[in-house]
Amino acid sequence: MRKETKGAFAAGTAAVLLLGGAGSLAYWTDAEDIEGGSVNTGSLALGTSTCGAVWVYADGNAGAGTTVTTIVPGDAVSKECTFSITATGDNLTAELTSPTTTVIPDPAGTTSFDATVAVSYEDALGAAFPTTITESNDGDVVTATITVTFPFGTDEDAETVINGNDTQGVTATLDGINVTLTQTES
Repeated sequence: MRKETKGAFAAGTAAVLLLGGAGSLAYWTDAEDIEGGSVNTGSLALGTSTCGAVWVYADGNAGAGTTVTTIVPGDAVSKECTFSITATGDNLTAELTSPTTTVIPDPAGTTSFDATVAVSYEDALGAAFPTTITESNDGDVVTATITVTFPFGTDEDAETVINGNDTQGVTATLDGINVTLTQTES
């Protein structure tokens, strides 16, 4: 190849390279920082309960509202406990629950002792308290009425004896009842 051709080829290649560099992609940009900030979290709690000092005969029983000394099969006894609710959060929902059963260990020397437990909730005006809690319930006072029923027993000859003669003259201890407030999806 002649010198002139080589020179023309080199000049053409250089021009193509220069044009390729000039044709690179370029665009305008800008960026801004978004200011942070603080957010506060809500809260969910039950205040310490305050309970009546003694068990009383439940509504619907002979002597309703009077202090229990000794129970017999067929009796139901109750105790009231009050506590406050703390519920803050824009979209907060929670459930107020208690167990449907609780343990009442067989008193010493018995094999047939049986009792059931139920809990109901009321507001400060005596109306049923909702089980679904929202921020609108913040500061509300709830009364839980715990009712223990000692049902009539079975015949001593039954296959499974319930509240039989062995339950006479014993002391039964009711295990603690756990009232729970648990957040749910809203």
